[in-house]
Amino acid sequence: MKAQLERIAVVTGAGRGIGAAVGRRLLDADYIVYFTDVDARRAEQHVTTLEESGTRAFALGMNVSSDIEVNKSMTLIGERHGEIAVLINNAGTTSQYPTQDVTTDSWSQLIDIHLGGTFRCARAAFPFMSGTSPTSIVNVSSIAGRMGMPIRASYCAAKAGIEGFTRSLAVEWAEFGIRVNAVAPGYVMTDLVQKDLESGLVSEATLSTRISMKRLAQPAEIAEVMYFLASNASSYITGQVINVDGGLSIDLNPGSNDALSIASDDSIGMDSK
Repeated sequence: MKAQLERIAVVTGAGRGIGAAVGRRLLDADYIVYFTDVDARRAEQHVTTLEESGTRAFALGMNVSSDIEVNKSMTLIGERHGEIAVLINNAGTTSQYPTQDVTTDSWSQLIDIHLGGTFRCARAAFPFMSGTSPTSIVNVSSIAGRMGMPIRASYCAAKAGIEGFTRSLAVEWAEFGIRVNAVAPGYVMTDLVQKDLESGLVSEATLSTRISMKRLAQPAEIAEVMYFLASNASSYITGQVINVDGGLSIDLNPGSNDALSIASDDSIGMDSK
């Protein structure tokens, strides 16, 4: 029982949304969870709402674009507990401008938070994950990493980079007992997406015609897949990217299913004559 209670998980961008949800899911599985966020106060406010606060849930301010902060935080956690069992690289941000208007600084900053942050956290956690116990890294991509989205060029590029990094790291670190996978969510009802809906940048009505399941995801639904990839239930899975998008990335339906059914019936009728 003691060994189980000492499983340590680190989640970045965990002050809200998907990060907060997967942190709670790991707590439910008896992990000790460090909820890290660039906004330390936001992480602290979230952790105070959890009954495990101060016993198995801890808040920690960490800017994933800073070598110093990432190294300091991972060393603090790793040396305190001896090992990090799970790393969830979830921290990210958005930038929505026509590509011709994107500044080099804006482009570099977003890439550095998403892709650079994933790299920094994995690198800093490595000494505490490459032990005798199986460990797991779960990165957060997006269907935007493989589908074109307007006015989000830097975001799409960063997520595509995370998928390539995930596969490379999975091959390289397998010998150390570290599995590396990623999830690629579609539209999830987070604070950031809610703002896009309110501003009109994202249309829920339009999305409902594109998403096979006709709704946006809840953060807890993404967290369940992330937990699966973090846990021993996926012990023979590495280097994979799992879409969690309600069918958005696979739906090529050109129109009404009823119309397609009628056309199919007509075709069968003609073939039988």
